[in-house]
Amino acid sequence: MRRKTRLVMQSVLAGAVALALSTGVQATVFYGTGGSGLTSSSGTSAAIDFGSVVTSFTIDATLGLTVSSLPAATLTAAVSEGLQTVQGCTKAAASCAPGDWVSILGEGLSLGGASFTQTVTPTDTKSFDTGSVLVSGVSVQSLRLSFDAATISPAASIGATGSLTAAAVPEPATWALLLAGMTLVGGIARRRLG
Repeated sequence: MRRKTRLVMQSVLAGAVALALSTGVQATVFYGTGGSGLTSSSGTSAAIDFGSVVTSFTIDATLGLTVSSLPAATLTAAVSEGLQTVQGCTKAAASCAPGDWVSILGEGLSLGGASFTQTVTPTDTKSFDTGSVLVSGVSVQSLRLSFDAATISPAASIGATGSLTAAAVPEPATWALLLAGMTLVGGIARRRLG
């Protein structure tokens, strides 16, 4: 009987550890946009869908930008915070219409600045990276990247690539429930063994 109880306890403990170590969906998406003789350019990545609405998640975003022009070109962002923004939607990615996506601003996720002026001619290449950023208090189910250079003056050849890695962070209530369950299982096992 003790062996059977021990096996059940080990199974429950293994499941609890797996739950504790899991942080939900973690995914990476990429995009690329560009062309030559452009006076504006925009594009979006595929979406990351967490499977349910989350309010706490980590993000790491990158932007690679290449601009070729003589004379030097200036790219001006459609969103005042940056050429590339992270956008969120509170629905499943497949259900998000264009108007459902909202830029997540004020979290340090936007890259490229409100305006980028080419400093090296004929071709300037820059890389930007947010590093790992924890976002809390923003409700989303889906995330994507959006690049939007509303104006490019003078017309230029550009290439923009971006990547987005996101992972859900378990809510404090999840950890509390896990701890309560472990305490209960431990109490039951102690009673049976003692």
